[in-house]
Amino acid sequence: MKIKFLIIPFLLLSQASAQQEVQTLRLEDCIARAMGKNPSLQISEAKVEAAEARSAEAATALLPQLKFSGRAAELSRIDPFGLTLGPPINLSMVLFPSITENYAVRLSLQQPLFTGFKLQKNHEIAELNAHAVREEWTKDQSDLVLNVVSAYWNFYRAIKVEEVIRQSVEQMTEHLKDANNMLAQGLSTDADVMKVQVLLSDVKVKQLEARNGMRLASMALNSLIRNSLETRILPSDTPSLPKMTEGALFRKPLATLQLRALEHRPEMKSMQLRRDMKSAGVTAAQGGWYPQIFLSANYDYARPNQRIIPPKDRWDGTWDVGVNVQWNIWDWYATGHQTAQAEAALRQSEAGVAQLSDAVALDVAQQYFTAQTAMDKVDVAASGMDQAQESFRMTSEKYKNGISSNTDLLDAESALLQAKLTQTQAVVDFLLASARLKKAVGENP
Repeated sequence: MKIKFLIIPFLLLSQASAQQEVQTLRLEDCIARAMGKNPSLQISEAKVEAAEARSAEAATALLPQLKFSGRAAELSRIDPFGLTLGPPINLSMVLFPSITENYAVRLSLQQPLFTGFKLQKNHEIAELNAHAVREEWTKDQSDLVLNVVSAYWNFYRAIKVEEVIRQSVEQMTEHLKDANNMLAQGLSTDADVMKVQVLLSDVKVKQLEARNGMRLASMALNSLIRNSLETRILPSDTPSLPKMTEGALFRKPLATLQLRALEHRPEMKSMQLRRDMKSAGVTAAQGGWYPQIFLSANYDYARPNQRIIPPKDRWDGTWDVGVNVQWNIWDWYATGHQTAQAEAALRQSEAGVAQLSDAVALDVAQQYFTAQTAMDKVDVAASGMDQAQESFRMTSEKYKNGISSNTDLLDAESALLQAKLTQTQAVVDFLLASARLKKAVGENP
């Protein structure tokens, strides 16, 4: 079945925007616009960039650190320290002169050799966090696509509902003319005419509500694609149910879809990555039990250089290379408490993964059966509309020939209106149910 889309006058949307050009949009155009301009996605993307930068920053802690420092100082003058030897040597020398101007530069290199796996695990945690944030960004994208799909087809539905009700108004207006003509000929009563007028008024109220619903649905879609709310837009895509049901997910085994969802849903991947982060955090916390070992090297160029004795008022360079070891022998069991915290966080994360797995399995099952039911409703609604159309045709002919009553025709008109609305509702419900099922199993809606 393929429903043909009828272009309607968009003066119904807003009198103020009557002079605007109508933008005809495909669903994929709306998705592309929303993905390119949505502030929520921009926030998520910035979070990804920040997390990747933190991961790169954590990696630098594993690499040699090169630092430069300098010093210039004016010192107070002191008496120089010297040595005087009497006869027979008669020698006098200054061992530590008073040098009041001091200058020094230092170049230091430090390379961590062993830190109890802390640095490696911190880098791993940052890397896993970056992947988790990226999966959350993917989820935000999927949520936005589903929102656009929902807004697009809801707008389509609003237009079709207004169209159906407008046709019903035109139909009942003709019925009212016929009833007045028959009244003038003495073939009908005032009560019959009033019945038509009452029903026509009721349908006109529904038409006003449908027009407002169309306006609101247009605004919702405009908001998602970052248009002005009053921009006149028109969906150009129409539902093609045979294309949508070909290889449909709801025709596959439920267990297969649940397994696919557990493997592909971005929120599942994100939760699993955060569980791995907590596991790495346990090892990082345990690193406090181990010594910290660093290779260090320094080059000093100073005037005077403190390593040269006696000091001389000149520039001299010296260097040193060594291994530094630090070991916190007793920290009042702080490392043990930190490890206990990390292990508790890991257990929470593992429970969170199990909890989310159950929620995902339930979500897939609900969307699975909802999509199946929605498809069945489309078939039933189509059959009902065919019957309602035939019933209206037959009753209308009988009414014109004086065989059927005015009440029978009103009933047939009401039934036809309801059948058309039910079919429109059923088709859009199926489109949305299919999109939600795709998202539930981790596919792009």
